[in-house]
This record gives sequence, structure tokens and C-alpha cells, in this order.
Amino acid sequence: MGIIRTSGKWTAVRPSPNGITGVGTEHVEWGEPTERRKSGYRFTGGETQALLNGTEFTLATFTHENFPINSGNMREWDVELQVNVAFEDGKTKDFTFTFHHNETENSGPHPEDIVSLPEFISPETVTVDGQPYKVMLSGFKRGGQIVRQFDSPENGTNRADIVAVFAKPGKPDVAITRVEAEGTVPGTQADEYVEVFNRGTEAADMSGWTLRARNSGKQFTFPAQTALKPGLRYRVYTNERHPETGGFSFGSSEPVWDDVADVAVLSDGKGKQVSRFRYGQVITPEPAEEMEGPGEAHPRVAVKNNDKQALGRQKVVISLPENGPIRFHASQNTLALWNVRHNREDKFTGAVSADGRTLTVDVDLDIPLGRTQPMWVQVSVDPGAPSGSYTIHWELGELGSANSTLRVK
Repeated sequence: MGIIRTSGKWTAVRPSPNGITGVGTEHVEWGEPTERRKSGYRFTGGETQALLNGTEFTLATFTHENFPINSGNMREWDVELQVNVAFEDGKTKDFTFTFHHNETENSGPHPEDIVSLPEFISPETVTVDGQPYKVMLSGFKRGGQIVRQFDSPENGTNRADIVAVFAKPGKPDVAITRVEAEGTVPGTQADEYVEVFNRGTEAADMSGWTLRARNSGKQFTFPAQTALKPGLRYRVYTNERHPETGGFSFGSSEPVWDDVADVAVLSDGKGKQVSRFRYGQVITPEPAEEMEGPGEAHPRVAVKNNDKQALGRQKVVISLPENGPIRFHASQNTLALWNVRHNREDKFTGAVSADGRTLTVDVDLDIPLGRTQPMWVQVSVDPGAPSGSYTIHWELGELGSANSTLRVK
């Protein structure tokens, strides 16, 4: 979809503790300070790359300013948030969510306040290319982990990224989102795990579903009555059980996942593939190309194959900034790559979108183990293009994504 811009305001606090200020702004505060200042929430939006394929993105930064206060007789309340999303085509849309705040006793057994997300799927929808979507808040990202609630230490400013996804309403959408292949337990790597995430708006019945490792051939079967609710995640460990993430384990006394490169496959109870996750490939942008003015440019990325098996045919989608001075003309419908196995240039023809902002190509990536293969496309820079840096987004099928840069002087 491209770049979106977000802003937000806290619209209500219910029920209201003492000293509420800032409702209707990005910074709401409450309480009577007992030492330094009030406590409160702050929403900091900005620009981010957002896709419609279920990929999570950072919506904004959330800040809890947590200081000793007197909140009266109240300890818990809801804080309502309205997020405005501005799309590249000029369309804007408001989405609403609810945060829950637990102002714990500072001298009690749990002095850290608790912030959680009870209402994380927007009731509002937006239609993009004829398909309705809701915004779902996956959770707070802190220390590389995405959680639905976190403890906020007293006497400090505690931040977390708010991670979101555009979700198709009315159905589940389960996908493998992470493989932690290198465990820390010596020998057995018992703490390896695979994470599956329901990025849809309805619960998924996963009874009898299987998770298989391509290289080792090991397979785990989800037990009967396994349901994954919207916005939640399960993990399947190699030989550990963690109830907070479902309690699932292969029960294997040896590693399940290849440390370097492998493929995880999730299938439903009838054997139909639901999700496939490949890891071990490295996609890097080539150095930014610089243009003095109008003309043709050749943005590029390089792919390194760390897999023992072929990468196969991948659907590559290259997206240009929607309102930028860069475009694909109809004749610029080819992706070229340097075939390092045969030492030659190969070309693959695809389709340019009607607005000239997207090129979609099926590419055969025949890259030997350990080798790196560059690929590039041709784009046109408009006359009178404003100087600046322009981001070009590459989606390489199941291999992942990368951004390259074109600078116009």
C-alpha cells in the first residue's frame, strides 16, 4: 500500500480519576502529584510503511509517564484513543481503540502499573482497492517482543512501539510470523520456537493442524479444541512448555530447526497449507543511486542464499512512492538480475500497475548456496522532480522485503 501518516488523540477517560487534563490531545494526564508531576499517556505518530498482506508495522510510539500520584479512590480505568491514518492517495480515516490502565499501589506487591489492550480491533473499516480492512493493534513491542500488556515501572517514562496490522474483517488469518532457530540450551536447543499469529478478526479452530520443519522432517500436531483468538499468538517450542504462549512443544530431545536456513510449514487438519515461513536469506539494498534531474534510474537490491535448497520462483513486487516523481512506464515492465550460476544477465517480464507505481514480476531465483545475486529495475524520474530521497519498497515473496533509495539532486 505504501507510506501512511498517523496522528492520534486521547478522547475519553472512563471512569475519570482525579485531575484529568489533555483530553482531546495526544497527551492526556491524570492524578494529583505527590512528588514531581502527573501521570499520563502520550501518543506519537509519524510516517511508516504499511502493507495489506498481513505484515505488521509500527503505528506509533506509546509513552506512559508514570509518577506517584493521588488518583482518589480509583485504581482502574479505560482510556480511549482515536488514531487518524492518512493514506498516500489523500484519503484519511479515524480508527478507535481502548487502553486499560491499572494504577497499582506503589507500596503493594505489584508496584508497577499495568497497561493493556482490551479493545484492539477497530470497529471502523477502510476500503482499499475494493477490499475492506480493519486496523488491529497486535500489541506493544518492547525488547523485541510483542505483548498485549506490560508492566510500567514507577517514577519513570516508559515507552513501547504500538504494532498494528491491516486485517480483513469477518474471518481468521493465521500465519507463521517468527522462527527462533538458534536456541540457547546447549546441545538440545530446547528453547527454539515457532510463533504463529492470528492476524484476522475471528478465532481460528486449529484442532489437528500441523507444523512441520522442512529440513528435519519433524512435525507437531495441535491437539483437539485448540483455538487461537484474534490478535493472539501461540509458540511451539522444541522441548519446553510455556503456558503463557499456549504450552505447545515438539517434545524433541534434539534440535528441530536448522540454525542457518529452513522452511516452516503450517497446514490445516485436511493437509492444506495455511502458511509457509522461510528464513536464512539476506536481502540488502545496493548503495543509493543519485540523479541530477529527469531520466532513467536503476534501483537495485541483492539477495544472498544461505539455504541448501533452491529458492525457487518468487513473486516480486516493487512499489514506488504514491505521490513521488518516480514511476514505471508501461515499457519498464522488466526485472533484470545477474545470474551468478551461469554468469549472465537474465530478464523477467511482469506487469506495471495502471498508475505506474507498482511492478509485479515472477522471478526464478537460481542462486547457489552462499552466493549473492543482484537484481534491478528501470524507473523514470519526472522533469522538475523535487530534490530529496525516495524510498522504493521490494517484496520478494516468502524471502522477505527491503527498501532501496533513489536520491534526486
